[in-house]
Amino acid sequence: MMERNRDQPDLSGAPRDAALAWFVRMESGNADAADHRAFSAWLAQDPVHRREYDRLAGLWGDLDRVPDPRKARRAAPTRRRFLAFGAAGGAAACAAALGGVVVLTGWPGDLRTGIGERRTVALDDGSVLTLDADSAVAVAFTAGERRVRLTEGRAHFVTAPDPGRPFVVTCADGRITTADASFVVHRCLDSVVVAVESGTASLTTGKEPPLPIAAGQSRSYGPDGPGPLLSQGVAVENAWRHGRLVFQGQPLDAVIADLNRYHPARIVLWDRPLAGLRFDGSVDIGRPDAALNAILRTLPLRTLRPVPGLVIIRSI
Repeated sequence: MMERNRDQPDLSGAPRDAALAWFVRMESGNADAADHRAFSAWLAQDPVHRREYDRLAGLWGDLDRVPDPRKARRAAPTRRRFLAFGAAGGAAACAAALGGVVVLTGWPGDLRTGIGERRTVALDDGSVLTLDADSAVAVAFTAGERRVRLTEGRAHFVTAPDPGRPFVVTCADGRITTADASFVVHRCLDSVVVAVESGTASLTTGKEPPLPIAAGQSRSYGPDGPGPLLSQGVAVENAWRHGRLVFQGQPLDAVIADLNRYHPARIVLWDRPLAGLRFDGSVDIGRPDAALNAILRTLPLRTLRPVPGLVIIRSI
């Protein structure tokens, strides 16, 4: 008889619940010959059983093929030197108020943060970037351009003035250029948001002339090109720097993607239609499990935790 707990469904329930219970047992490492025989018999009872089990096994396989983001990732970029804080000068002084500033020179190099980790870095030109959790950038400064490539996650930039050398952030198919601005770039799934706090920046996606973004404005872009210019979104995109994640009607798959960068377990949606549910609210990223519960309280959802490190969200 299979051992059960509050996170493991009864085999007598719906085929999807039974598939999950069998999956837990077969992946536990404790399944014996009798379990294997019973499992084979259950699969043979109904084609639906095989379909539901294969679906879950496929989900687990997809997770196995993705590098585990629960492990903190602190890259040690090549050709990088660590200097005293005062050496950076310029805008680096602004970063002191953020705490935990690291001053780096000798770029190019890469920088990553782990799950739940945020890091502030002062670059050798005096610009300052703050990486959100589970985010990554690659930096390459030349005599004619200061370039940062955001490969995942979110970053806040305070650029030091240098009229002869523009500051350029590339992300997906977009290019954000400024001479002296403070702004956020946020990559989530297939969408990117640019929100400017001060100064001005321009966005190019390759499908139109450069689009200006002024202080207090934001604009998103994706595979279909840029979205409309909005006179809001800056506070939302900066909330993570103050310990919150704020959502204004975002689809659930994007909400979970952001929360996954803080939660110690991997959160996945069991049913594709759930991705389109919308969530409005603010959650505390210092308490990721409470944040997940706050989201679930507003939607007809529940969680299953079939194995350590995995949280499955499904309909009630």
